[in-house]
Amino acid sequence: MKPRQLLRELEKVIMETDDVVIGTDVGNISAVANGYTQFKRPQSYLAPMTFGNCGYSLPAIMGAKVASPERPCIAYSGDGSFGMSINELMTCHRSNIPVTAVVFNNGQWGAEKKNQVIWYENRYVGSNLDNPSYAEISRAMKCEGITVSHIDEVGDALKEALKM
Repeated sequence: MKPRQLLRELEKVIMETDDVVIGTDVGNISAVANGYTQFKRPQSYLAPMTFGNCGYSLPAIMGAKVASPERPCIAYSGDGSFGMSINELMTCHRSNIPVTAVVFNNGQWGAEKKNQVIWYENRYVGSNLDNPSYAEISRAMKCEGITVSHIDEVGDALKEALKM
């Protein structure tokens, strides 16, 4: 799936849902989401912007949920950044903080890999990831987990996740 396509499918659901708060992580998905995400009201978008802190979106969106429990809260993360904060799923479970994490799993530290393309003649060091199933890890932590592999599944999966 292409990130922009995926974001458009997520956006369709978000625009049907009242009062969504979205948090993004650093990296390629954050940069793309900054231009593709719409909201019905202000103060609905949390992003690390130029701070560059990996693993930002899930803890940030957890804080948003605690501050506004009536609002659906969604974290967008690349697979690398999500690996930095996946342990927070246990906090969500233990503290009953119902948030939704959308993980864009492309098997790489995308922003770092792009730097290696530009500056190091395509010599990749530590930028390719061999990921486990994040949905299975989520279920092991007593949270829900959904995996989608086709663009047609995205909208329904997000609707299902927001019901949980």
